Amino acid sequence: MRRNLVAIALAASLLGSLAAQPAEAAVVIKGVSTTAGFKWKPHAVSVAKGTKVVWKAVTGTHTVTAWKGRWSKSTTIRQGTSTSFIFRRIGIYRFRCLFHSTLVSGVCRGMCGRVTVG
Repeated sequence: MRRNLVAIALAASLLGSLAAQPAEAAVVIKGVSTTAGFKWKPHAVSVAKGTKVVWKAVTGTHTVTAWKGRWSKSTTIRQGTSTSFIFRRIGIYRFRCLFHSTLVSGVCRGMCGRVTVG
């Protein structure tokens, strides 16, 4: 009986510590002006499930628009403002700025980016 109680207490402790694990800290992607035009810096990030990704317009006005992956987002951010999304599913999520990119035959050029959740 005592072994069972110890095993149950150990399992409860382990489950409690797993549930208390925080999601990865927020990751920031900045919309910036470069000599080659507006870009997302970084343009690609890899994050854990449950991570909040923040897009911040450092220079200019941009959109954060989902164009591939199982998500939906289209938000305009003006210089100095931001928007965010918490990625809860594993996958590859692509986004772009409608003002500073082109999308032709599934190929994005310009201010395009990717979030890989794994």
